[in-house]
Formats: sequence, C-alpha cells, structure tokens
Amino acid sequence: MNEQAICVLCEKFAEKAHIPDKVGYFIKCDACGEYFLASPEIFESSYATLPREKRTMISCYTRDCFEHRREPPQLEDAGYLTGIITEYEHKTIDDKLKNLIFYIRKKSAQSGDRVFLEARKDYPVTYSLGPEGFAEILNNAIEQRLIKSTETGFELTEQGWKLGTELFEKE
Repeated sequence: MNEQAICVLCEKFAEKAHIPDKVGYFIKCDACGEYFLASPEIFESSYATLPREKRTMISCYTRDCFEHRREPPQLEDAGYLTGIITEYEHKTIDDKLKNLIFYIRKKSAQSGDRVFLEARKDYPVTYSLGPEGFAEILNNAIEQRLIKSTETGFELTEQGWKLGTELFEKE
C-alpha cells in the first residue's frame, strides 16, 4: 500500500511503499523518479550533512536511472554516492542538452507531438541544480532550433527529432 511522504532527496511530495521482506522503502517522486531507500536512518543522517548542490546531483542520478529505464537505485549511505555526485556535477552543456532532447523524444510518440515540461519538477532531467538551470538548457535548445515552444508545450524540430531518435535508439 502506498502512502504519501516527503522525498528525502528533493523534499517534495512523493509516494512511499514498503516492500515485503525488505528493510527500507520504495519512493516514487515526480522530480527524482524512483529509488529504494535501503537504510533510511543511515542515509538520511549522512545525506543531511551534504551541501544542497551535492544532494541535487543524487536527485539527478535517480531521475536519470528512471528516465533511462535502469533499475531503481538502492540508496543506503550517501557516502557511497561520492563518485556519482562527481560524475553528475561535471556533466557538460552538451550532456544536459542531449538528455533534454532524449526526454522530449521519449515522451513523443510521433513527430509533432507536444510535451508539457515543468521546470520545478523536470530540472533533474538536465542535471541542473534547479528550475533556473533547466530554463537555461531549454532556451539553449530553442536557440539551436532543436525544439520549439508552442502554446501547449514543447515540440522537437526536425533536427531535434533526428537527434532524439538517435539518442533514444542507443538505449
């Protein structure tokens, strides 16, 4: 049975479910995706001491796993995530842009589909620290004519569709 909870990573509302025969619980968050919190007390105490930008990189990691259909990560001790945090902190503008295009392509069944994006929940898709970073990457994609803004969302251009399909097929 799912219950309402606060996401440990981004502090937004999430769903929490207990898994039979496992210590910990499964979290499903609109911003962070899905993850398993294996040792809540240990993780939460070590996680709380991390600077906000480092905590956000863990959120980017869990969302990345979710969007790329990888196994939900098991979070036990924030210390074991040091390498992951470093990897996500060093994502380039190109990495961020490509992941945004991948995300929009994943949400589009066909060329011309419009995708609704919310900076406050989708910022981890661009490995950004928050909505402002997401908006910068979104504007970059528009300037490069990879996506276009419409009244009902965002749509990949022909060039964006081609890139998104290439990225999607590599999965």
